[in-house]
Amino acid sequence: MATRNESRTPWTATHPGTILRYELEGREISQKDFAVMIGMQKSHLNELIKGKRRMTKSVAEKIEEVLGISAVSLLNMQVQYEYDTKVIEQRGIEELDAQNALKLYDEVFDVKTLFKRLDRNFTSAVQKKEYIVESLCLPQPAELKLETSGMFKKSAKTGQDPRMLMTWKLLAESKAKEQKIDRPFDKGNKESIVSALVDALHNNKSTVETVKEILSAEGIAFCMEEKVDKASIDGYSYIEGGTPYIILTKRYDRIDNFAFALLHEVGHIFLHYINGTRSECKLSIPDYDNESQEEKEANMFAANALIPDGVWKNAPKVRVNPVVIQRKYTQWANEKGLNKWIVLGRISYETGMYKFRSDESRKIG
Repeated sequence: MATRNESRTPWTATHPGTILRYELEGREISQKDFAVMIGMQKSHLNELIKGKRRMTKSVAEKIEEVLGISAVSLLNMQVQYEYDTKVIEQRGIEELDAQNALKLYDEVFDVKTLFKRLDRNFTSAVQKKEYIVESLCLPQPAELKLETSGMFKKSAKTGQDPRMLMTWKLLAESKAKEQKIDRPFDKGNKESIVSALVDALHNNKSTVETVKEILSAEGIAFCMEEKVDKASIDGYSYIEGGTPYIILTKRYDRIDNFAFALLHEVGHIFLHYINGTRSECKLSIPDYDNESQEEKEANMFAANALIPDGVWKNAPKVRVNPVVIQRKYTQWANEKGLNKWIVLGRISYETGMYKFRSDESRKIG
């Protein structure tokens, strides 16, 4: 990121009168007596010392005669003081403008949360604004607000705050940019990619690392970004420069949630990216826009990838009792070489029944 060198921007401007005051105090000369020594009115000398009057050539030469302080140095200091004063004044204007811009950005996303999570400790509003514009590549506040208007549906449900959803999206994309992918993505490798992911998910051993390795080898960037408050997000995917990106939150430390969220986003990549782009932002949020055809298709893709419909239709038929269902489907999952929690997770997804007794094996391996 190209940023201004703050060290070259003065925080204070030193008037030559300040140096004169120190000299007089050090030599125990009163202002009244010194005014007489250089033939200057006491009030004018006091104004000079307080920085309210310019150091002129004639006064500087008289000071040099009496105190031995270089007149050239005093005059150069006056020039520097005037320059620094203008720079500080301009910086104040820029800082105020940046503060106003940050207030407008804050209407679209939570600026404080963004910088805290990015672990960026900037000392000025100007630095924060520069980072937003140059590193995050965001347009000016008004334009961003217009671009993102309607991006997320407003909802009364906890965890679906549009402003916080946008905050997480920016964090996710920032994390995604850090991923290094050397191999180009080939959409024709769908079957092998999905097959490798499904095996890793059912196995559930070093799962996050294994998934990242599988996707990276196929030209797909993958990373995790913890959710933020008031934004119950499971995952997000997009494509940039021909590279697909998948970011998950690990909102629940459960293999069934992780597996479904991952394959849901993989589904978007293979089903809904047209000519390397996607028409609008879609975050995987529970009960968010589930009526859209695109979300339904991604859900179906994930469910069928994890447990093919041909296999699922032959699953046990048992009475609606959580204990019985858990026992029977666990046995069936073991027989089929499936992860029991991915199986039980599909039951929960299809029936709304979540009263299964969890154990350590349900956590993401």
